[in-house]
Amino acid sequence: MISHVLLSILAAAPQSAPPPNPNAQRQAFIRCLAGFVAADLKEKTAVDAFRAKLATLCKTEEEAFRQASIKADLAIGIKAAAAQENAASEIKDVVATQADRYQGYLETNTSPVAAPK
Repeated sequence: MISHVLLSILAAAPQSAPPPNPNAQRQAFIRCLAGFVAADLKEKTAVDAFRAKLATLCKTEEEAFRQASIKADLAIGIKAAAAQENAASEIKDVVATQADRYQGYLETNTSPVAAPK
């Protein structure tokens, strides 16, 4: 009898799904920016000009990543303001990484490795 009660309790327990993962949106954003790294290397765009340009690129992918990141943070109990700050910080890091990659490739005069998949 106890086992039936225990099974009933377990069956009634809510099944929690894992929090959403923004990795697909992050990778799409990175791929979009990486495409401009390769294109601008061919044009030999100045580093400062490329850094300024990056801030205007891939806005659709950036917003999708921002929303997915916020949603993931909210799902694990992070407050909305902190989730928004986290997303902004992650986006800033992605853009800075691509700018640094560009500068490194330009300084070493080498072609970039294939864009991340």
